[in-house]
Amino acid sequence: MGSTDYYMPSADSPDLVIVIPTDAERIECLDLNGQEWKGPLNSAQYIQRENHLINQDITRDGALTCWVLVDGTLPPDDRPILSSCESFSKAAFLAHGGHVEDILAHGVGSVFCRPEFRGRGYARRMIAELAEKLDTWQHEKTARGKSVFSVLYSDIGKKFYAQFGWKAFPSSHFSLAPISKEEFGSDIAGLEGVAVRDMTGEDVKQFMCSKAVINKYREILREASKCSKTSKVALSPDFEHMSWHWAREEFYSQALLPERGVPNIKGACVEDCRVFVTWNRNFGNKKNENTLYILRCLYDEPTSPSEEKPIVKALAGVLFRAQLEAHEWDMDHVEIWNPTPLIEKAVKLLSPDTEMVHREKSSICSLKWNGASLGLGDEVDWFWNEKYAWC
Repeated sequence: MGSTDYYMPSADSPDLVIVIPTDAERIECLDLNGQEWKGPLNSAQYIQRENHLINQDITRDGALTCWVLVDGTLPPDDRPILSSCESFSKAAFLAHGGHVEDILAHGVGSVFCRPEFRGRGYARRMIAELAEKLDTWQHEKTARGKSVFSVLYSDIGKKFYAQFGWKAFPSSHFSLAPISKEEFGSDIAGLEGVAVRDMTGEDVKQFMCSKAVINKYREILREASKCSKTSKVALSPDFEHMSWHWAREEFYSQALLPERGVPNIKGACVEDCRVFVTWNRNFGNKKNENTLYILRCLYDEPTSPSEEKPIVKALAGVLFRAQLEAHEWDMDHVEIWNPTPLIEKAVKLLSPDTEMVHREKSSICSLKWNGASLGLGDEVDWFWNEKYAWC
């Protein structure tokens, strides 16, 4: 039903409700938002991509929920979709007072209002309703019965979502240029002797997402919370998160570059320094740019200056390998989100003139904290706020 067939209600109308769409309404949503988000894909491919992504380990069996704002007095499949979005239930950690819990958190994405419906307050009404719904959604069987936190990534600045509780967190990155082997060979000055090797998905699973590594993440949060009154949270840097990003890049590569095949190199490491990174390739955004994103960096924090130097060199080595991979896949940039001080040193080793970008408009990392009402304090620290957590 088009906008000309229906009297448009006020955004304050008590008849408006946020509900899960029917299958036909979900496809209608994809047809609509695909006009803005499909990038280099055609409309059919965009819908295929979304159907592919909803069937990954992290999204299947109801872990991904589609939402639409509609007039509740009208029947399903015969009501205008006033606004739409998605929520993802995700494995997460909470540390408070030296104790760590495995919890469920939500990520919010794909917020959309069709152009002819904009300016009426429908997106605002939907997000207000969603903020309240996600406080208890899928938490019926959890210990608290309520969400501890949720996240989203705003492309409309820092103010809109903040009014509903999603506070803007650090949203910065370094951007490195692609590099060709012909230009620099296999090494670069200052990195001689750094033994970088490629990682497959199975390598990432073993070195970055194994049960032992996930337990180590828990222990880091536990220790950090022992001497702090501020709660610590993180979305689990697990294999399911990485696999979802890879499923996205693999769909694009098969649809757009079938002659290249599926990209099998998922990261790089320097094993003797215990430095590991994993990445994915993003094919075409609104600016028609391709970006190789560093999803996650993993290394042991040095305890002395003598330990720091080889780790920084190893980090520079794996980032250099990412630059080479970006060139191989015609990427325009390599991006590292919210880099640590050691990663910053590694970037400066590779490109001394590179400046940190502080995002003010797009991909603003935002977190809604419900901990105050749960006795967990008013403030929260977000650990590992890296690209892997994006949805």
